[in-house]
Amino acid sequence: MLLALAAGCRDACPPIVVDSAGVTPSVDYRPLAKVLAACVRPDGLADREALQRSAETLDRQLAVLAVTGPTATPKLLPDRQDVLAYWYNAHAAWSMKLLIARGCPRRIQAADMLDRPFPLDGRTMTLRRIEQILAGEEDFRIAAAVPGATTCFARLPDQPISPEDFDRTAAGRFEDLLADEIRMYIDVRGRRVLIPPLLWQFRGGLIDRYNRRNRTTGATLVTVLAAMTTGAARRRMQSATGYAEVEAICRELAAALEKN
Repeated sequence: MLLALAAGCRDACPPIVVDSAGVTPSVDYRPLAKVLAACVRPDGLADREALQRSAETLDRQLAVLAVTGPTATPKLLPDRQDVLAYWYNAHAAWSMKLLIARGCPRRIQAADMLDRPFPLDGRTMTLRRIEQILAGEEDFRIAAAVPGATTCFARLPDQPISPEDFDRTAAGRFEDLLADEIRMYIDVRGRRVLIPPLLWQFRGGLIDRYNRRNRTTGATLVTVLAAMTTGAARRRMQSATGYAEVEAICRELAAALEKN
């Protein structure tokens, strides 16, 4: 299981270099499709050995992404859904590359994932910057459900994210995130819910809106999420009513998973 630890880099995190010389910009996710098909496990994490075998294919995709994007080639991504699908696919691809760059460890420091620079969209980017862009969307579920190769992100898809009906895809991924026993971890013995960091950032605003809309006080994030979801996601949130809510610092999540 690949887990991210919330700690800073012990050493400086140098930028990752991708050779994009002579690469023609295009919205072509076929290399990513091959990597996802070969590497994504049923739990939505990347198989480390398969990922290393697919490194060259992944690099071909990253070279295309480096020279293509909303800033570099806006005409190739004319619509909002095209742009959002691009960010999702770029986040998924680069999260896998960052694992390869660190030797596919069982655990990886959060700063190695979030803050290590790389070339994307004709500029220098990081996973954290992609997440900040997505957090600016009106629908908070888009940022919360971004795919990544560790348990601090929503699961990797088994194929590239398509711009067609992107909003429905993101909403479905969000429900899957809440139903996920690994990423949305409910500590029954400790009566706690460990909230993924990309969802936790919206906690205050979601609770405030819920209380204003329903003229209530004392709502919790679990209450809010139960009210806006269905099926397995709602049942899990209802089962955790009254539990303490804490941000899932990934070091703590790793310890909880290994203990159980």
